[in-house]
Amino acid sequence: MGLFHIDYNKPGPGVRKDEPKKNAFLRFFAIFFRKFTQLIELNLLFSVFVVIALAITYLLRNLIPDYLLVIISILLISPFLAGLTFVTRNYAREEHAFLMGDFFDAIKQNWKMFLANGVVCILLYLVLSVSIRFYYHKLMDGTLYAVALCLCIAIAFLLIFAQYYVPLMAVTFDLNLLQIYKNALIFSIIGLWRNILITVLLAALTLILYLSQIMALSLMIGIVFVLTLFFSFGMFLINFTIYPLVDKTMIQPYQNSLRGESDKKE
Repeated sequence: MGLFHIDYNKPGPGVRKDEPKKNAFLRFFAIFFRKFTQLIELNLLFSVFVVIALAITYLLRNLIPDYLLVIISILLISPFLAGLTFVTRNYAREEHAFLMGDFFDAIKQNWKMFLANGVVCILLYLVLSVSIRFYYHKLMDGTLYAVALCLCIAIAFLLIFAQYYVPLMAVTFDLNLLQIYKNALIFSIIGLWRNILITVLLAALTLILYLSQIMALSLMIGIVFVLTLFFSFGMFLINFTIYPLVDKTMIQPYQNSLRGESDKKE
């Protein structure tokens, strides 16, 4: 259906259209502080599965190579991103969410798609990481290798940007994974400034956590932050930033077309 081939089958009213909109920056923090306790609870819930995944990989550390440990941990965590995404999406569009119930319902309904997406991400980034290293070491052999390196880096960033949209669309629309990837790649371009903003903010937050390892006290604060807020805050930031674009580009046109068809029948 149009550019995005949408089959919208998981509706939600979102924010009332007649409700005056606050400045996005103010609205972000208004929702964040209003949902602060729930975000902590959500993060603690998600962290349980992160800790379990890390514990499993730790037990396997002497049996398999390090790169397989990373792959296993990603695959173990991927299905639970469905619950994290669904709840924070509802917070981002100012809808209620039953934290425990909606978290596990979203996992039950979407775990296969999130697991498949985890596999695809691993394969793509393995190919890109090998390609980038290869072309980097070949830079002195000609301009063609420099062009290929730049192209691989650009593709890597577009795939990162696309991954901001994949989880949201997976829990919002009734689309197959190929359709979701197609739409996500389109959004990785048309939502460029949003994607860059998210990347810069998340990179800065991750850098701060990394630098916190220098001091023991700072390290403890960093660990507490990761366990209590890092995951839910990051996903809420992503969904809050991208949802207006998805709503404007996919949801509203589809709902308007339904209203038009309804008016014609009347």
